[in-house]
Amino acid sequence: MNTEQGYISTALIRPLLDVAGPAFFDADHDDDAAIQRVLKHLRDPDGRVSVQDADQLISRIIRQTGNEALCVQPAHKFSAHGSCQLQHLFLCCNTLREALYYMEKFSSLLCDQLEVQVTRTRDNIIKVKLPVPDNFILAAERHRSEIVISTLLNWLRQLCGQDLAVESIALPFPATQYSTQYERQWRSKIEFNSDECSIQFHSRWLDEGLHNTNPHILNMMKREVEEQYRKLARSGSLAERIRKALAQNKVRLNANQQEVADYFHISARTLNRHLHKEETSLKQIVTQVRIETAKRMLIDSNDSIEQIALHIGLSGRRTLDRIFIKEMDQSPAQYRQNHRSIPTTPHLAVNA
Repeated sequence: MNTEQGYISTALIRPLLDVAGPAFFDADHDDDAAIQRVLKHLRDPDGRVSVQDADQLISRIIRQTGNEALCVQPAHKFSAHGSCQLQHLFLCCNTLREALYYMEKFSSLLCDQLEVQVTRTRDNIIKVKLPVPDNFILAAERHRSEIVISTLLNWLRQLCGQDLAVESIALPFPATQYSTQYERQWRSKIEFNSDECSIQFHSRWLDEGLHNTNPHILNMMKREVEEQYRKLARSGSLAERIRKALAQNKVRLNANQQEVADYFHISARTLNRHLHKEETSLKQIVTQVRIETAKRMLIDSNDSIEQIALHIGLSGRRTLDRIFIKEMDQSPAQYRQNHRSIPTTPHLAVNA
């Protein structure tokens, strides 16, 4: 499978087939090459299939079962047969804090577009945030988001027990025709049309003692997951993964090659070799992320250019000016002025 085109783990797909039941397997799918490819990989819970093939399979199951809410699943019992190594590692963690650390670090094993971020609000609410795709209105994108949320909720409740109280779940799309299924299956308040996609619960669950896993077993599982992650980094676009890690502050913009290589569990030599094959370098990637971050801050914030330069890891405004002019053919000040001077149509007075 070409991971460059996007992939999804078979661990996310298998529960759907369990719900569909034997009738789906009894049906004739010989005419559908995409479904045949997915079924071929299902034996390996750590396998991956292309997003396109997964979308076709999900669409076929929904049509065949007539259940549009198929991807909104309740928590189900742990199944060693269909669980992946990341799930094993997650469930063997002694605290939820530790489990979420590994989920953040290795979430791309489940889907190339899945970059989990865990944040904490001032009122001690933990948010497990998922990326919001640009075209989330499409049914395929919505169904994949539902599958991921169902899976993570299942893992959370397997780890913490059924008493785990999920405060709310924020969804970036409008209410669907099967909206009642969300609260019923996920046992949580649902917020539609949100500007984020997240699972939210109180921070008191983070450090509650769950069990005492033998540290040797935990380390063994961690090594297995790290090896999978290492192979994935080698097979896909390493440049894109580095870009995402930098943009999401998982790796410092000032990190050296060894630090970046350590994050991806590869050697600095391997990192350079793969980036050379992709016709780029760490310096080019870092510069690209810095420019994109600076552009966003110049438009969206009132920070001074000096502050923006320091925020993106540069020594000061002069360095940002030099890099920005080279990449954008204009200074940061000119860029800010050009993008903030777009005239707006004045509002007409009503009942003046």
